[in-house]
Amino acid sequence: MSPEPDLPARTDMTITGLTVVTMDPRLGDLADATVTVKSGEITAVTAGPSGDPDAVDGSGLVALPGFVDTHWHLWNSLLRGTVGDAPGRDYFSVKRGLGPHHDVEDFYWAARFALAEAVTAGITTVHNWDHNVRTGEDADVNVRAQLDAGIRGRFSYGPRDSTPSDEKMDLDDLRRFAGRWPPERLDGLLDFGVALRGPYRTPAEVYRPEWTAARELGMPITMHCDRCLREEGCRSCGLTRLADEGLLGPDLQIVHAVHASSDDIAALAATGTRVSLSPITEMRTMGFPLVSELMEAGVPVSLSTDTLAMPTAPDVLTTLRAVEAVETARRGSTVATPRKLLEMATLGGARDLGLADVIGSITPGKRADLLFLDGTAANLLPSGDLAEALIRQGRATDIVKVMVDGRILLENGRLAQPSAQAAINEADARRDALVARARAAGAWE
Repeated sequence: MSPEPDLPARTDMTITGLTVVTMDPRLGDLADATVTVKSGEITAVTAGPSGDPDAVDGSGLVALPGFVDTHWHLWNSLLRGTVGDAPGRDYFSVKRGLGPHHDVEDFYWAARFALAEAVTAGITTVHNWDHNVRTGEDADVNVRAQLDAGIRGRFSYGPRDSTPSDEKMDLDDLRRFAGRWPPERLDGLLDFGVALRGPYRTPAEVYRPEWTAARELGMPITMHCDRCLREEGCRSCGLTRLADEGLLGPDLQIVHAVHASSDDIAALAATGTRVSLSPITEMRTMGFPLVSELMEAGVPVSLSTDTLAMPTAPDVLTTLRAVEAVETARRGSTVATPRKLLEMATLGGARDLGLADVIGSITPGKRADLLFLDGTAANLLPSGDLAEALIRQGRATDIVKVMVDGRILLENGRLAQPSAQAAINEADARRDALVARARAAGAWE
């Protein structure tokens, strides 16, 4: 099932002549700068040319820290194109119909497919939010997929799709899984969390032992905030109840929170609870993400793709452009500035996942998770404020090179791994085989 080991080796290099958006408040934006990478670490970021005769000329390139995606259901990526507007083809109908018919190869290749697209979009860290762990092997192949792809991130173990509300997730296998992958096998790239349904989806006899197990294992928790997500007139996520029960905290990530009340937001801010927003899927099916309100309250906010099955595309700059436009129209917001939105997709995501000391800015001592854009692209010229230009005119097709932990995964706009390209090439065939199995079982028409 696993491809040949074609993950590129780490590359030591010095790139000079760069325009660098460091996202480090001490360094700021640098022109004609040099970035040096050794053994997967950023060892120097300096203004001016390099004295290294072997330095690579990066003239015309804009360097950014790699984007961080903090909530992405990789397992259902092969459902893109099957989900649509026709009756019975909405996201939830397709997910529930085809979810039980995924086998371990589907889970592996769905993740590889999504991660390949992530690389082309400059996303170097992905929180793989798995709410369809049917067996322990399903979880294990997701970890293998992420390691094979060379992408940093977190895997959050959740219950299988459509688990009855009165049934606990497999806590014994969660404990097995937590001890299954020693740090040396994870190469410093992955950690693990737990995806829980929470108090509004499950009774106390389910959610309390799940929450307790996660915290006993020291695994960060993530939960969809959808108490009344699709109910007309919804005005609260009920997060104050979680606060009263001691469930909020810096080890918890809340996803969406589209209908959070002012009291909900105050509870999030007071407890240091993080929020991951999925602007495209939220605006399509839930409502407006509360970007300005959360930022104003000081709630840590990050960005997510959510799912490719909606369907969506992980084009971070295009997504943030939509967010800025919506916030300006909705609130006349002076909080959701291009610079703050760029931070949301980089350092904000790193903070959400507990990686702010590791990634999120181009800072000496951090790991070399970098993306490089063609700064001479017509849509980025004439040049001005870099953050404004990237948010308002940038797009994924401007990205020409992507590095994760010192490994070059995208070069000249092309994927470096044959197995990553194969995951894209084979997506249609794998989806068709999945649908055929479901039809043979009488579960799909």
